[in-house]
Amino acid sequence: MKSMLEQQIQDIRSVVASSFDVVYRQIEIRKQHVCLIFLSSLSDNAMISDLVESIVITANHDLHLTFYPGAVDKQKNRDKAITNLLSGQCLVLLEGSDTYYCIETRQYPSRTTAEPSVEKSVRGSHDGFVENIILNVGLIRRRIRDPKLRIVINKEGVKTRTDIAYCYIEHLVDPDILQDFENRLLHLDEMEILSERNLCEALYGKTWNPYPHVRYSERPDICAIHLLQGYLVVLVDNAPTAMIIPTTFFEQTKQIEEYTQTTLIACFTRIIRLVGILFSIYLLPLWIVLIVERNPTMLNIPMMDINLFEFGFQIIFADIVVEWIRQSLIHTPSILSGIMGFIAVFIMGDTAIELGAYTKEILVMIALCNIGNLLTPSYELSLANKVFRILIGGLALFFGLSGFCVGVLLHLILLLSTKTVKYPYLYPFIPFSFKECKKILFGAPIRLKK
Repeated sequence: MKSMLEQQIQDIRSVVASSFDVVYRQIEIRKQHVCLIFLSSLSDNAMISDLVESIVITANHDLHLTFYPGAVDKQKNRDKAITNLLSGQCLVLLEGSDTYYCIETRQYPSRTTAEPSVEKSVRGSHDGFVENIILNVGLIRRRIRDPKLRIVINKEGVKTRTDIAYCYIEHLVDPDILQDFENRLLHLDEMEILSERNLCEALYGKTWNPYPHVRYSERPDICAIHLLQGYLVVLVDNAPTAMIIPTTFFEQTKQIEEYTQTTLIACFTRIIRLVGILFSIYLLPLWIVLIVERNPTMLNIPMMDINLFEFGFQIIFADIVVEWIRQSLIHTPSILSGIMGFIAVFIMGDTAIELGAYTKEILVMIALCNIGNLLTPSYELSLANKVFRILIGGLALFFGLSGFCVGVLLHLILLLSTKTVKYPYLYPFIPFSFKECKKILFGAPIRLKK
């Protein structure tokens, strides 16, 4: 019988590459041979110790062999057992048994929870998702204690075998959305999954459309609110961002502050934010039209003599400089952030204006548009809006009012043709729903969505 155990160990050694953190421990208790195989880099030493203690105690007292304290999964398939081993579980092999016992002993390296830097809040909670999927699931369960909350975990990726958990409340989730997601996950192409973005492309296809097909969030409170409203939340191991399915354009303009302020304040900030987002897309192209067409309106806007190509170059250059500053601030080490701020002031200040890089009017308009981008809660949505602002501005620069109208029309056509699960992207305005529009503008309590 012992040869069966040795054969199992040999099979695993032949598949799992020899590494310093792959540990094989064999123990013998009352002529009962047991082998423990685990990864020291992903396993909790205390749980491994308790597991060995449980084997010793039950074997010495002639009791039925019991494993504690972790959950136990019996596997007959060797490949699935090895996948569990590489995920951090401990494999227990018993003499005379062809079963692989997978014991939950995982302890992933993780940072402490902190408020997401891109989704800050004044009155909301100040914790956020981390790269540990187990901890992320716990942050959601801490907020929703409904026995109908279901969390299903899968492993996807040919070599990565990344843990993917999708969460929903059974009596609230839209069955069409759940069925569509599970069907896509079942027929997922063989590709590596390293982040939530890889998973989104694998599920819904890669496209040149810059607008996100799902909503991304690093806040567990936002995910909990959406679960209560019947949405589906997807977590990917090694990624601190959750996917919320489905989504719309206006859904991605919501902030957690809307649920933590009084009704009047929340309504005011919501309307101001929507106006700022519209300004981030259309204000600069509209101003370009007024300049190029010599102000064909009744507005008393001072006009300046311009050279079309010089004017266009100044606008493009100013917008690119702002984008350079944004990206450099993201990648600049904290110790050098003060120097980067000094450089930004120097480039966008009076010196650049005196040298003729751009005018004060251009600088003001670029600043207003980028403030609108910063107002947008969804980082992905703000980048997509910036792309179309540049496109519409280019059409307005070269073709005037007609180019601006064509650009706006193309933008609306793209938004209307953007495919999401079940809901049109501009819902509830197209198609129009008074009840949902009222929720967007004036808010609503978190009610269970039947």
